Amino acid sequence: MEPETDYYQIGGFRAHSEEWFQMYDDKPTIDAIMNYEGRELRPGGPGAPIELVLGILHNGASYVLMTSHQMWAFVRKHRLRPPRRPWKVDKFASLSPIYFATKNDLQDKLKTYKVKSQKNKKEKEDNSPANRGFIQLGDRGAPGNPRADFENQRVLYRLFMQSATAGALGLINPLWVDAVRVISIVVNTWHKDRRRERYDSPFIIDVGWTDVMMPEHVKSGRVTETVHIKMKGLALKNEEQNAPFEHGTTNQEGTVDILYSEMRRLFTHDATNVPLVVLVHDEEMVRGVLTRSGIDVGSFTPVAALFQRGQPQVARLFASPGINLNYTCRNYYTEGPPDHLPRDA
Repeated sequence: MEPETDYYQIGGFRAHSEEWFQMYDDKPTIDAIMNYEGRELRPGGPGAPIELVLGILHNGASYVLMTSHQMWAFVRKHRLRPPRRPWKVDKFASLSPIYFATKNDLQDKLKTYKVKSQKNKKEKEDNSPANRGFIQLGDRGAPGNPRADFENQRVLYRLFMQSATAGALGLINPLWVDAVRVISIVVNTWHKDRRRERYDSPFIIDVGWTDVMMPEHVKSGRVTETVHIKMKGLALKNEEQNAPFEHGTTNQEGTVDILYSEMRRLFTHDATNVPLVVLVHDEEMVRGVLTRSGIDVGSFTPVAALFQRGQPQVARLFASPGINLNYTCRNYYTEGPPDHLPRDA
């Protein structure tokens, strides 16, 4: 399907759904949504959870949304007036599926968007429990947007699993989805280290990583490599109690030189049109190790940079024969792995 460009807010501050049944009362809307059995709202069929869209703004605030396709089906069924002035796709840092199995699930979620009275306030704003802290930060919010980053990770995983429709999330069907290299890396340091220079000169105990191709790994379980390096002289007290490493290779005599050499080898990536996604825990620590290994982490970008959003005609342009999207010099990082479970209410 062509990528959606318009979204309609369900519940909360100045919601489009206020025009449908009864202003300031979500109950009729909740009832109508949860009683809807069509595939527009229940892609899994009758009895499956309702699937809407969770939109995270650039400042971190969130809203529950319908796509324009869902909205038109809904208003036709209930003979309602279609809302005007939809949210545009570029207003959101992330758009991801959100599921509601029961009426209470949706009701509880929309309660978090209830705004308090602002009768004496000239300029009204979203002061709901869900969003007031983010709205106060302004349009762009604080540096970084961990909520949107997390949701974009979920979308990436769902694209691998073919359990998300790219167009419904405002995305052009990605050309790379059948081949993405994923490295998951963990740097384990002495947890009691509180030195200011701990990121520049850490006490590294061990480092582990796994390298796979997605979605091939999901289908076959194939792993390119799994490696564990223990730094010489920094063994854990109770390591004799540790179970043997059965899923890869272990270097018991690791040194800084060996580690940095292995990092350079691991991060050699020149496959045309194959993005490299890096899953990390403690991004600052991993960035420091990679930088000291001679790897240009400045070229890394958040996962969202993989996604192409835009008007339908943009989708046709990028899908045209002869267009070559080259990802050879761009890597993508994500703090923590994407979750493997549907987003509940």
